[in-house]
Parts: sequence; structure tokens; C-alpha cells
Amino acid sequence: MPLCIASPELVGVTESSLTLAFSVDDASGPVDSTASVRLNGELRVRSEGPAGTRLLRVDGLEPNTEYAIEIQAPGAPAPEPDAFFPGTARTLSAPRGRQVASFATLNDLHFGEPSFGGFLEPDGERGEDRPGWGAVCAEDTDVPYWRFMNEDAIADINGTGVDCSIIKGDIADRGLPEQFESAARAFSGFSMPHHAFLGNHDYYGLNEGLEVDGYALLGQPPAPRIVDLGGWRLLLLETMEPGEHHGVFGDDRLAWLDGTLGQSDAPTLLLMHHHPVPPEHADRFPNTIGIRPEHSMRMIDVVGGYPQVRGVLIGHTHRNVVRRYPGSGRVPWIEVHCSKDYPGGFAHYRLFEDGSFRQEARRTSSPRALAHSTRCRDLFQGGYRHFACGRLEARSFESEAAGTRPA
Repeated sequence: MPLCIASPELVGVTESSLTLAFSVDDASGPVDSTASVRLNGELRVRSEGPAGTRLLRVDGLEPNTEYAIEIQAPGAPAPEPDAFFPGTARTLSAPRGRQVASFATLNDLHFGEPSFGGFLEPDGERGEDRPGWGAVCAEDTDVPYWRFMNEDAIADINGTGVDCSIIKGDIADRGLPEQFESAARAFSGFSMPHHAFLGNHDYYGLNEGLEVDGYALLGQPPAPRIVDLGGWRLLLLETMEPGEHHGVFGDDRLAWLDGTLGQSDAPTLLLMHHHPVPPEHADRFPNTIGIRPEHSMRMIDVVGGYPQVRGVLIGHTHRNVVRRYPGSGRVPWIEVHCSKDYPGGFAHYRLFEDGSFRQEARRTSSPRALAHSTRCRDLFQGGYRHFACGRLEARSFESEAAGTRPA
């Protein structure tokens, strides 16, 4: 049977690398076959298998250079460029300053989640099972997907050599003690310090009449708080209204943020669970589950008053998106995909002495993680891939250096 390169994706780029995902298929599905990657006609990587999604990283590239990408398998036609595989890629420019630190983030881990997928209601919430709307279940595999997806992501993070990791909420799917305990056991696998704050799901035990202290069960001090890293400040924020899906950022939280930003002009990143929502977009999912619009606009204005804020790192929406708002100038508000389904992975950040930073969103590389994330890719009748993956420039990018933000 003739082979084909199936579902190719350009996952990410840096100044010296690019990462590709694909499978080699015949009419029956993925097969074990030799495949290779050529850049500008030069053989760079050869893969001998296995059947299933392959994740190949090509290192040793030149900065700010355009590469034509060819993925080849015996007898397979070249894949057609599309939104996920453009066929060419330009590496990022060389860093302008010395790297002073690095860290990774995970978000939306959902320990204890029983299933994912199914019918999607018009408001974006999952509905009852319906024919033609597939789902994955935790009991489908010997090890629940939420466990191996997160444990394997942590193993990948350990291999990056980052200085710390930060977990951005939705750790326990229903906010139950046993779910936090499972997460704490997984977090013990980090080889570097880790910091965690809670998301909306982490408070859902309240809806069952339970008083659960997720921070205590994780051995973490509560947000808001400050993490100092390589001359940068990372502000971990609390955006919860316990028991609710949406977020709030009222007077007390705003005063803490304003006061803390006023204490230091060190380059700063904010990390939080919910995303801000301008009033004109408040009725569209997933904005219906973001920070209340009246709180969002005040927060954006405060951030805009402090030029040392280099970016805001967000979870909650399970997608890769970068937004900017007039009130905060060129500050990127960055939503990152979740760790437990598709694309499945983490974000890697490098901080530089000139006040710039770089993000690379990564997929978890273990065979079982790639198999699961690929199953999730086409859920919601194929719509999830478009929703979650996002544009390449929202996954891999370089920020502006300090002093380059317009007023």
C-alpha cells in the first residue's frame, strides 16, 4: 500500500532549532517506516519509526534563516502545506543579550478527570454523549491519561535544565483531596524547585460541600506571591472566585498588584490562571469564563502603567493565543495549551539580561503521550485541533527588549 505523511505539524521554532510532528501512514493507519527530514535540501534527521506520531527536533540551525522543510518516506508524496505545516519556517533571531535564567510552565493538568471530549454545547461547555462526538476516558488505559500526560511532561521538563517550574492552576479536576495528593506525588518528580497556584477547578470541592485547602495539600504558599529568578520578578496572581468558572480581580488584588509593581523596576512577568476579557467580547466562549470585564479593564490599565512588565502568562483556555490590549501597549497576554490532552505539553521560557524573553511551547515526547494527544487532536468533530494548537507565532516567539515598548 502507498505511504503518506499524515497530519504534519510545525510544532515550534527557536533561533537554532525547529520541531516537527507527523506520522507515516498507509491505508490502515500509522505504520513503522523510515522517514527523514530535509531542510533546504540537506538531510538533517532520519527516523526509523515507530508506528504512530513522531516528534522530531532538528538542532544546529542558523538564526533568522528561512528553511524549506521536506518530510520524506519511501514512495510517499510530499505533504501539502497548510495552517499546521506551512512547508517553510524562519528561525528566530539570535538573542540580543545574555541568558540569565529559564523556567517551564504547566497548566490545566486536571488530575482525576474521568473523560475528555463528547458533545460541545453552544456555550462551549461539554454536553451529554451523542453519536459522532468521540471522547477519551481515563479508564481506557492501564494508567489514567491525566497521570501519564503530566508525569511525562515533568520528565521532559527535567531534561531541559530549567531553573524552576510553575504550575498555573486547574491541578485537581474536581478539587478533591485525593486529586491534589496525586498531583503532589507527580510534582515530587521535578528535579528543580516548583511553584504552584490554583485554578477554578481546584476550588470545585466547595460545590460538593468540602473545605479543601489545595495549597496545603500541595505544600505550597498561597498566591499572590513573588518568585525572584535571575534578576527578574515573577508575580504569581490569584484570579479565582471559589466555586465559579469565571475569574475576578477586585480591589484588594488590584491594590496588591499595583503596590508590588511599584516596588521594583526589575523586568517582570505576571502569571495567572484566567485571561482578561474586554466588554465588547464578553459573550463569546471562552471569554464567558474569563475575568469579569470590569475587573479586566482595570487590570490591563494597571499593567500598562509599568513598563517593566514584559508579559502575562495564562492558563485556563487550553489553547495557544497571544493577545494585546490598548491599555497595556505591546505587553503580550499569553495563553498556553494544557498538559493533559492536545497538543499536550508545557511552555519553556528563557529570560535575558536585556529584559527580553523567549517562549517555546512544546509537546510531551513520550510515545504514550503522543498517542493520547493525537487521539484528542480530532475531538469535537475536528474542531479541537484548530482551537487548541493556535498559530506558530503564539507558540514560539521572542519578546521585545526593555525600553522598546511604546508609551
